[in-house]
Amino acid sequence: MKTAVFGAGQAGTMASRWLPAPPVCYLDNHPAMQNSMLGKVPVLSLEEGLNLHPDLILIAVLNEEAQASIRAQIEASGFPGRIETISAFRRLQDLRLAELRLIAEQIQDRKVPGDVAELGVYQGAFAREISRCFPDRKLYLLDTFEGFPESDLNQETGGTFRNDFSDTSEELVRNVLPHPEQAVFVKGHFPESAAELPETVYAFVSLDPDLSAGARAGLEYFWPRLSDGGVILLHDYTSMQYPGVREAADRFCRDHGVYLIPLADLHGSAVLLKQGI
Repeated sequence: MKTAVFGAGQAGTMASRWLPAPPVCYLDNHPAMQNSMLGKVPVLSLEEGLNLHPDLILIAVLNEEAQASIRAQIEASGFPGRIETISAFRRLQDLRLAELRLIAEQIQDRKVPGDVAELGVYQGAFAREISRCFPDRKLYLLDTFEGFPESDLNQETGGTFRNDFSDTSEELVRNVLPHPEQAVFVKGHFPESAAELPETVYAFVSLDPDLSAGARAGLEYFWPRLSDGGVILLHDYTSMQYPGVREAADRFCRDHGVYLIPLADLHGSAVLLKQGI
């Protein structure tokens, strides 16, 4: 089956890795993207892409209003094949969550010692699942719980990225945790806030700081405190929106002789497993 992926952004490039064979093309309405290449796959307008006669068009755009508009555009073009949206997949699977559950089972079965932590909590959606997977372990949650400081945004993006994640609070996060009694909230700018952490070891750490400085600081802090057999799950490693995370992680891995495994979730996570000699 020949598949075209509509959307040459983060969701489209990651969803293309789910396909049994590479897509024949990406489709995109942005003229700046058209007639370029993503890897070895061309990015085309819908009209040009239909000349390749795909059997299926996968709409890989996360905004559901945009999905509906794109579907109407495809149908109006007279495309005779199947049209699917990425939302159908997302309702049935969450690859990052599935990986967390598998990692937690391994850590529990092998009795890897240590607490668990998350750097970059936002509204607590992933922290909720960490709490559920590790109900008997202390869970350290590190965030400003007020969004990014303006200085960090300006340093990382030159002021072009404005999603500051300020619509959160400790109370909001605490209310979604299944085991709030195990949670320790560490509020402040990292890595300065790490001074509030006790000297302990960790079995699992979720790093989701978005910006490269936070990714590097998180890896530098938690890796030496990770138990043998412990895991760091790094978010946004292959993200197109946060390219600095990959740069920071690759530099850390080169400096410390560490290897990571990228995952095929939509936000481009990666796994780092600490293995003693």
